[in-house]
Amino acid sequence: MFKIIANREVGPGIFQLVLDYDQLPQNPKPGQFFNIKVSQPGSDDPLLRRPFSIFDFDAAEKKVEFIYRVVGKGTKILSELEAETELDVLGPLGTPFSLNENKGNVHLIGGGMGIAPLYYLAKKLKSRNQKVYLGAVNQAELEFFTEKFKGLGVELHLAAMEEKLEIKGSALVLWLNYLEKNTPDYVYTCGPEKMLAAVEKEALKNNIGGQLSVEKRMGCGIGVCLSCSCETREEDQKNKRACVEGPVFGLGEVVLSA
Repeated sequence: MFKIIANREVGPGIFQLVLDYDQLPQNPKPGQFFNIKVSQPGSDDPLLRRPFSIFDFDAAEKKVEFIYRVVGKGTKILSELEAETELDVLGPLGTPFSLNENKGNVHLIGGGMGIAPLYYLAKKLKSRNQKVYLGAVNQAELEFFTEKFKGLGVELHLAAMEEKLEIKGSALVLWLNYLEKNTPDYVYTCGPEKMLAAVEKEALKNNIGGQLSVEKRMGCGIGVCLSCSCETREEDQKNKRACVEGPVFGLGEVVLSA
């Protein structure tokens, strides 16, 4: 059983959802997601669950957190639910980020709501030499994330499209500005697909290993409906499902739209 502890707006149209739970099949790992039924008792509208990447997790307090943007009917319904509301939730689902101990100097690049899954990852990488590059439309969208990442003590760099922070531009441009003078051993990235493709291209060109998390529409979340299939570059497997083999993939593993 999952119950809402808090569901509050932390940015323009951006909400923090905190749930407590009785039990989980396993503790979630960075990069995994939960599938939440947003329709309430007596209604099947909307019919499909909504996937939400894990923003934070606390096993001791039995809490799991998500950050989401209101973009349609389902998230609008979710944003209006109050504390103590019980939710039907499946998870954790999907393939997580790898936390190999030998990655050394690590860069995290997040764009828009793709920032959300990188926070729990950054917590798990806290002892590493990591630098975080975040971009959004404006400073208001970044304020909550800025406070949270600063709390981890990581080196943080910020960019916005509508106003100049460190630069005026995207997380990708911000990261590229630092790449020549600080080449990482490994990168993690999540955000718009064009950003992922550009990060992947630059990383592979410079022989940098890494992983990316794709943002796909997921109908079932358990690999049955195939709505989240991604074309692969592997000869023996044409497609992979973002909800099962992903949403985390290695650089160069799936075909991205540049």
